[in-house]
Amino acid sequence: MRTSWDLTAILTAITHAAVDPSRWTPALDKISAATGAVGAALIPINTSDRPLGLVVSAGVAELMDRYIKEGWYEHDRRDRGIPRLLSTGITVDQDHTSPEEMRRSRFYNDLLGRCGFRWFAGVAFDAGEDNLYLAIQRSPKQGPFRPAEQRRLLALRPSLTSAATVGRELGFVRALGISDAFEMMETAALLVDRDGRVVSTNKVADKLVGGQLRIVNRHLIADDRNAASALRQLIERAIVNADAGATMMPPVAVARPGRRALAVYAVPLSGVVRDVLAAVRAIVVIRDLEECSMSPEAHVRNLFSLTSAEAKLATRVASGEHLEFAADALGIAYQTARNQMQAIFAKTDTHRQAEIVALFARLQGARPLHGQSA
Repeated sequence: MRTSWDLTAILTAITHAAVDPSRWTPALDKISAATGAVGAALIPINTSDRPLGLVVSAGVAELMDRYIKEGWYEHDRRDRGIPRLLSTGITVDQDHTSPEEMRRSRFYNDLLGRCGFRWFAGVAFDAGEDNLYLAIQRSPKQGPFRPAEQRRLLALRPSLTSAATVGRELGFVRALGISDAFEMMETAALLVDRDGRVVSTNKVADKLVGGQLRIVNRHLIADDRNAASALRQLIERAIVNADAGATMMPPVAVARPGRRALAVYAVPLSGVVRDVLAAVRAIVVIRDLEECSMSPEAHVRNLFSLTSAEAKLATRVASGEHLEFAADALGIAYQTARNQMQAIFAKTDTHRQAEIVALFARLQGARPLHGQSA
């Protein structure tokens, strides 16, 4: 067991991570090596926040992947140490679990044991309104964290809090930069946090929000009953979705009487902008279709990433035209039309023709689409 730690190297790594969130993983590697552990992770104390994203070192990547995917985060036996963690700033396994309980615990055997781990120390720190902890994992051979080691870990707490606070503020500034960029393109944008609350809007968004699309109790809501539920789900999916390579979700159309709809997108912030410490989790973009000069066919092609052929078929089907007649009019085989409809359903997040009709009617403010295609 190592008797001294290079605290200067640890603190330097934490400081670098505060400025560049992509350096948290190397910082955790440095902490793990310096403290005689296999790996480390930054974990939200609030259980429901844990699936939103964790920062982990390579040594615990498999463990933390199983921790989330297999639902262990909902039954983490170490959560029994959270009261002590919050009151003293640190907790270890010995605080809440006896050796006999470890031998009988599924958490210690089926999760930790199978991944080659046994001992842990958690150091609490704050990131704005959020409470997190640094979880350092050791193997059975490396042994538990002794009292002297726990005191050294507590010395890291002020630096962790400072780094998290700075990183959170810088992340917010980066997100504001994205919002300002949308404003330069005359596009409405709103920044939302992990709870779906609006934390910032640009000037273009301020002009659009207030009619059928409003901010109530810091949440974006739609008066259109058909769109309200879809909008809530759209934003929730963007918040949870941490995969930067995920497929773009189709927009929600918010109807406006006598006018074309508002098309609302929600995009997760990823990479160096979105991380476990970030205050902003997603950006909501609103397009006013009334201001667009494109034909209805071009609208749906661009909004839902349809091919030209799919857009032509979708426009005819949305007018209520039977699929067989639409196929004849477009000069394509019926089976080809069926295949294209399956792609249209997937891209527009619909399942039958009636939903396509309703969606396109909202987009066009209940104006007929048939005969208006380019």
